[in-house]
Amino acid sequence: MGNNADRLKEYRKNLISFIEYLYDYRSDMKDDIKTINTILKTHYKQHCLNPRENYEDAVKFKNLQSRKEKELDNLIFPNLITSKAKELKLYENSTIEIRNNLNPACHLMYDIRQSEVTAIIEAKNKYLTFRKDTDFCDFLTGSFFYDLNKALIEFFGAFTDVSDMKRTQPEPPAPQAEADPIEAEMITNNFNNDNIEKVIKHFKSLERYMKNGEFMQWIKQAFELKEPPKQKFSLRKHIKGEIRGIFHDYWKESGKHGNREEYVRLLSDYFEGFPFKTTLDNFNK
Repeated sequence: MGNNADRLKEYRKNLISFIEYLYDYRSDMKDDIKTINTILKTHYKQHCLNPRENYEDAVKFKNLQSRKEKELDNLIFPNLITSKAKELKLYENSTIEIRNNLNPACHLMYDIRQSEVTAIIEAKNKYLTFRKDTDFCDFLTGSFFYDLNKALIEFFGAFTDVSDMKRTQPEPPAPQAEADPIEAEMITNNFNNDNIEKVIKHFKSLERYMKNGEFMQWIKQAFELKEPPKQKFSLRKHIKGEIRGIFHDYWKESGKHGNREEYVRLLSDYFEGFPFKTTLDNFNK
């Protein structure tokens, strides 16, 4: 029993050290945030091209890809963040291990001194400051911050109020059934007359902002069922103007597309952060 208590105590100590690292370097990370935003803009420009069917687009796409790769080389912290977490043994292979390792029920089986509780509460405040100051950026670290955020809200919640974390940190949507790949081929487009493969191809870049399986779930709900979800889909770190642009281009690219408001609702009715009136007023911006 003692060994397990010591192991958990060591894990908490390492967690606090990691949060101190994030907190101390948060100002230095802002250059990476600018670079990541530039990369996302470049990615959107690539999305607007048709390199397979147009030679000029192919040249532009290649040049943009080279630019994006150079920007990726300029990033400093994505590897440092995950390397630091592994160095402190917060996880070994999958970031979901963090959620298991911080299970409050396991830690609360053993006595935790008041001095350590105070340190945990201080770490919570520092982590929240780090997230706010870095604009909740995921630093292109995959699911790392998703799993860390989820784990910390539960862990810190055992020691202090976390309503400020829940209020400022967007919660992911409730798990939704993943569309089966075979079923996806049978989706019927009841929204307009476009071939569903054309629809999927146009909106494919949205998938990188969504959890696994949600993209096809949205396609099915929006184009076949025409049924907004009870809880809207949430997009990971994104630029609103670029997301609106994807939907505006879809409405605009075919003259037979009709009522603009219907196409605005493909975005506003299904995704968090895009109220209908605001989205309609800024649809072409």
